[in-house]
Amino acid sequence: MYTKQQLEAYKKRIHYTGDLTVSKDTLDALIYTHQCGIPYENLDVCDFHREILLDENSLFEKMVDRKRGGYCLEMNGFFCRILQSVGFDARPCLCRVMFGVENPGDNCIDHRSTIVTLDGQRYLCDVGIGGAMPSKALPLTPENCWQELRGEYFCIKSIERNWYGVFRRASVSQDIQDDPMNRRERLEWIFCDAAAHEIDFISVNYYLSQSDESKFRHTRMANIRTPEGYRALTNRTYREVIRGRRTERELSYEEIPIVLREKFGIEVCEDLRF
Repeated sequence: MYTKQQLEAYKKRIHYTGDLTVSKDTLDALIYTHQCGIPYENLDVCDFHREILLDENSLFEKMVDRKRGGYCLEMNGFFCRILQSVGFDARPCLCRVMFGVENPGDNCIDHRSTIVTLDGQRYLCDVGIGGAMPSKALPLTPENCWQELRGEYFCIKSIERNWYGVFRRASVSQDIQDDPMNRRERLEWIFCDAAAHEIDFISVNYYLSQSDESKFRHTRMANIRTPEGYRALTNRTYREVIRGRRTERELSYEEIPIVLREKFGIEVCEDLRF
């Protein structure tokens, strides 16, 4: 559990100025400001080949003291502990990211989210998957009901026993006036509603961060939400979405550290892997 002083330092890191009360408004505000304040990034895995530590002290030191981000197991593991330290009834859950995958059996467990129970209602909370994540706490009920969160639309549907899918309606054009219900429906990730514990992520983390078969070892990724959209870096491709308008360009090797610093707030002091 984090101390009061550590929670205050975390608030400064994400530029959160509200009180840390156990309420839905606080939960939504922390999710959004965390997504805007701490970047999702896997430089330690992809570029620097460092060991990824998931204990609470290592996560705090990396994300608050050193002002870095982390990949999904780090980001959501850290955020879950922050919520627990504030006083929320928060627990981790196992997930599978499904970008381009339809059958759950075709993808290993490669993600974690957080389930919060508040006033008898359960919510899915995620700060570690990039631009596809809801910017507020997503109610787990009712199922098959599309919900609007800051202009984005999400729906939870049952997939198989104890597993549920998070679907999003993505825009099919750059016309920000289009009807959201006409946008294509995409399965972003699935989560297990059964109990999970911190120890369950140790072997998952080792595989994702150390195995040569892991996508995180071969693909540089960074993503951060902005008030008008999001910014993303995949290897050398930089993308930016502003009010529904997307631009994309290839960076030179020399530009990557500059973009990481100026667009994601990541100061790179070592050579990246090219």
